Formats: sequence, C-alpha cells, structure tokens
Amino acid sequence: MDDIQVMRYLARSLKQAASQHDWPKMQEVDAQIAALLTSLKGQGDDGAKREALHALQRVHQQVSHYCQQQSDALEEKMARTRRNQEGATAYAQFASAEDSGR
Repeated sequence: MDDIQVMRYLARSLKQAASQHDWPKMQEVDAQIAALLTSLKGQGDDGAKREALHALQRVHQQVSHYCQQQSDALEEKMARTRRNQEGATAYAQFASAEDSGR
C-alpha cells in the first residue's frame, strides 16, 4: 500500500472504530496515524498526498470532537450519579438517626 492508500485506510478505520465505540481500537489507529505522520516528515509536497492527508486530518478532528462529547457526557453522568448517591446516603443516615431516636 502506498501512503495515500494507508491514509484512506486509517481514516476509514478511525471512523469505523468511533461508530462502534471501540475506544481501544481508536487508540490503536491514532498511534498508527502518529507513526505515519512521523514517517512522512521531510517528504516532498505531493498534491494527491496532501489531499489525502487533509482528509485524514478532517476525520481525525471529527472523531476527536466526538470523543470529547462522549467524555463530557460520561463526566456529567458520573457527577449526577455521585450527587444521587450522596443524597441517598444522607437520607439513609437521617432515617437511621430517626429510627435510633424512637
């Protein structure tokens, strides 16, 4: 596979991993992208390669944005769970204190 085919493959792989919520696969593909970018340093400026690189960059940005949204949603859900748990604990302590006072 040439560099352009690799970039297209990685873009598809990243999209697919994101659509399946496959976080480990997304990390794996991200590492492959980083390795590819390192290998491309210092190479000439090829128009087709540049277009493929921009397409890969757009996919990477979209997936990164998606991951941030998912992270924010999970953080909110965890905070809500903590608040609910704190309320339930306080209620249980209050009920226990009331039972002890009888």
